[in-house]
Amino acid sequence: MLKIAYITLFVATVALLTGCTGASGDDPGVEYAPQMYHSVAYEPLSQVVDESSPYYNSAPVNDYQGKKKINLMTPVARTVARQNYSSVTGSVFASEDQPLLIYELHKDSLDLAARILKNPIPLDSAGKVIEEGKHLYLGFCAPCHGENGQGDGKVGAQYKGVPNYSVGRYKTLTEGHIFHVITHGKGRMWSHKSQLSPEERWKVVHYVQKLQKGES
Repeated sequence: MLKIAYITLFVATVALLTGCTGASGDDPGVEYAPQMYHSVAYEPLSQVVDESSPYYNSAPVNDYQGKKKINLMTPVARTVARQNYSSVTGSVFASEDQPLLIYELHKDSLDLAARILKNPIPLDSAGKVIEEGKHLYLGFCAPCHGENGQGDGKVGAQYKGVPNYSVGRYKTLTEGHIFHVITHGKGRMWSHKSQLSPEERWKVVHYVQKLQKGES
């Protein structure tokens, strides 16, 4: 009786193992949700034509729900766009076709930035650039640096060591130095490149240089 039980168990085991193997050796058998196992690889940040879409023949070329799919989610409204890179343009300066969006100097290149960077935003006679710079400064910088750049902001009182722009060497810092520090941060100051676009940072630089002269 025991012998028959062993034989039965052996036959059942062989049958079970045989059932797990496809006829060709590569057939996995029935797959549920095969897209979970065999995902389609897309090039990052690329657009893909979706010919299987029922709207393919009628949808505009830039219709993400129809003719094209994009492999990158649409940016949230009012977010700061990623800056362009000097590796593509060959320059850290603004140009007519890539205005104000080119900056890839390493965070440790402060001395270089202080020497070579020039503010690409001209001051206007109406003072609009200064007003915009002041508005951004009060929102992002004043909590530490104070409304008049004297290092007496409420957050600065806790941090300690926040400089007065109009005293000592701070009143002679170049526009490139200021822009680089706003971008990458320095010491206890954090980077602001994710909060302010390059254009906005340059406008803040204009206003900071006004504070360096003791003006506000």
